[in-house]
Amino acid sequence: MARLRWFVIWLFLPSLLFADSATRHEAILIKEYNGSHQEQFTEQFDRVRLLVRQAQLEASARLGLMQYQEGFQYPLTIRFEDGAPRGIESALAYVRLYQSATGFGQELVVNLEEMAKNPADFDQVFTHEMTHAVLNDAVGGEASMRIPHWVQEGLAQFISQEGDARVEHAAQQFRRSQVHALLYDLEGPYSGYAYPQYYLAIKYMHDKFTVNAVQALVRDLIAGQAAHAALEDSTGIPWDKFQLNLREYSLSILKDKAKPDF
Repeated sequence: MARLRWFVIWLFLPSLLFADSATRHEAILIKEYNGSHQEQFTEQFDRVRLLVRQAQLEASARLGLMQYQEGFQYPLTIRFEDGAPRGIESALAYVRLYQSATGFGQELVVNLEEMAKNPADFDQVFTHEMTHAVLNDAVGGEASMRIPHWVQEGLAQFISQEGDARVEHAAQQFRRSQVHALLYDLEGPYSGYAYPQYYLAIKYMHDKFTVNAVQALVRDLIAGQAAHAALEDSTGIPWDKFQLNLREYSLSILKDKAKPDF
């Protein structure tokens, strides 16, 4: 099952696009934890401290948002807790959006309870969540409305470099004649099972139109364009044709990685 993020939205605010001239803020790592995994907290605090800058640089460079090398325009705090909200109990980390008296902000929460059981892929998970944090910060309080799920999750897998392994694992659960089950409508209901498809949409853009198209899509969405218009502007093809081409592209990859029919 894919690890999902969780957003708590109290108020939608207009964003400041790019805001290169604005004061930028480094993420704040909270060295305060009162849970039941003190030994795990001591071991992981320094690891996360180093990962923050590394993941921020990776996300900013690959998304083409170089201003994020200098920090965030809205507050981002990183804290350690035990557990996660209902529905994502197995999440190693997740991003939570909030509204306070001082404005919009985010928390990136590290779930020490789950990390104690499953620490192996935490670096990728952290980079995945940092990608969400960068995208959310670029848009502000409208992030959950302006950036479609398939873009958020596809880009997060692309930046964290977890997507290929996720696609292969999913395909291996099916035979070649059955992989159609892994094709999802990008505008359909949000589903953790659709993560391989979300990733393949971004991979298709990268492979066929280069990283410039991926970064152009991000910039257009941040600037307020609707998803269809941003996709057409960044690739030069209409939404319907993109979906048709993506289906063929996805099927080819999935069949190649699936189990033989006989």
